[in-house]
Amino acid sequence: MGLVERESLAAATPSTIWDTCFAHMKWELWDPDVERMEDVDEGKGLVEGTTATFIMKKESGGGRLPITVVDLVEHKKFTFKGSIMGGLLKFIGTIVLEEKGDDDTLVKYTFGMTGLVGTIFSAFNSKAVVGGTENGLANIVKLSEEAQKK
Repeated sequence: MGLVERESLAAATPSTIWDTCFAHMKWELWDPDVERMEDVDEGKGLVEGTTATFIMKKESGGGRLPITVVDLVEHKKFTFKGSIMGGLLKFIGTIVLEEKGDDDTLVKYTFGMTGLVGTIFSAFNSKAVVGGTENGLANIVKLSEEAQKK
């Protein structure tokens, strides 16, 4: 299936988006597949090398997915990645924020799965993978725009 790449324009600044959706590591607020985050160092928040665990909703396969954050530039971009089952299922997601004027930001969200199981899972569940990416992006935009208005 490859990577799912989506983008949307948000009427919010990159710092508002960052602080609202990512910095506090409560991604369950915007990611429709995540029930909650565990193993989060709330004192550090989102920084290069941050580790945490996604606790996935039952309808999204359940289970625990450990992640590591890499390639982070505050208020601009980061990548989260991880693997389970000895690397048979790997996943990677990237968020990029591009300032487009005074209060607008282009939000780019890329997500995909690799590895033997990851490739098969995403092929047979492509609608869910695409939908999760699109809904996550829509939630990021909505939450950020609401925060920007405050």
